[in-house]
Amino acid sequence: MASLNTRQWSTPAVIAAGVFVSVSGVLMFFGMRQPVTLAHEWIGLAFVVFIGFHTATHWRVFAGYFSRRMGLGIMAVVLMATTSLIGVSASQAGSNAKLRMFQAFERAPLVELAPLLDETAESLVAKLQSGGFAVDGPTQSVAEIASNNGIRPPELMPLLFE
Repeated sequence: MASLNTRQWSTPAVIAAGVFVSVSGVLMFFGMRQPVTLAHEWIGLAFVVFIGFHTATHWRVFAGYFSRRMGLGIMAVVLMATTSLIGVSASQAGSNAKLRMFQAFERAPLVELAPLLDETAESLVAKLQSGGFAVDGPTQSVAEIASNNGIRPPELMPLLFE
């Protein structure tokens, strides 16, 4: 069996995926989620695979960083920052009243949301359909509609408030 030569493509793949994930991450940070979220997630997964191939290809150099104080220091700082951000996010998710409210909103059928938005259920269905989303009827929840259309519920919310 021929061996897989990753030297020619692993570094360019890591660079390309890294640039895309960086740019899309910045766009998402500043609120531009709808057009890039799905691509960001999938290219992010490919990025992980490319990093694995790149690391395997350059294992000796990679392993050398674990014996250098600067390399270990940088890795420790990034690990602590990542752990802290995940910890803060996880603690806020459980106690955040706004998050629980939005989750309840996402699970409610359109027919129940309509009075809260001073709309009819039919007008909400029409808004979502005019936005290009398939909606079976007013008894569907925002979460169901989003799932059926391959997106996340928050991406539908702006249409409901137009």
